[in-house]
Amino acid sequence: MLPQSWVCVVIERKRAQISDAVVIAQARQQVWQQTYRGIYSDTKLNCYDIASYAAADQVKLMDRRNHYYLFLDGDACVGYFSFGPYHYGSYKDFTLCLNHLYILDGYKGRGLGRIAFQTIIDHCKHNGIQKFFCGCNANNHPALSFYSHMGGVEGDMPNLSLPKEDQIIHFEFYLGE
Repeated sequence: MLPQSWVCVVIERKRAQISDAVVIAQARQQVWQQTYRGIYSDTKLNCYDIASYAAADQVKLMDRRNHYYLFLDGDACVGYFSFGPYHYGSYKDFTLCLNHLYILDGYKGRGLGRIAFQTIIDHCKHNGIQKFFCGCNANNHPALSFYSHMGGVEGDMPNLSLPKEDQIIHFEFYLGE
C-alpha cells in the first residue's frame, strides 16, 4: 500500500495546435521570469506582451514546418518545445533547429528535456536528417550544461560585446555514425 501523501504525476507531451498560441506565450513568460532575470532587461521581462507573442506564435504554428509540443501536468502547461526552420535566419548548412525548450523550474530534472530531444531525433530519423542545432543564451549556465550533456558540440561562440540577452552560443547535434 502506498502512503497517502504519495502522488504519481504523469506529464503529457501533446502536439500543440494553433489554438494553443496563448498557452505557449504564457508558458514562455513564466520561464523567462524564472530563468532570465539579470540576463534579459527588466523592461523586456516586466512588459512582456502576451498578446503580441501569442500572435507571433500563432503564425509559426500555422507553418507546417514548425513542430510545437506542450508539456502538460493535467490541464496546466509546464513547458513546451519547438523545432523546425531556424527562426532567426540561417546557421551554417543546418536545416533543423530546436527553437525553444522552455520548462518551468519545478519540472526541470524530470526528463522532459530528454523527451524533447527524443522527439527531435525521431523526427530526424524519419526524415533522413543527420543533424540539428540550437541556440542558447551564453549566460544561461544550466541550459549550457544540459545541451553539452545531451551531446551538443559548441558551434559559433557568443559575441560578448553584445548585451547579455543577445549573447548566443550554438550547439550542434549529429546523429548516426
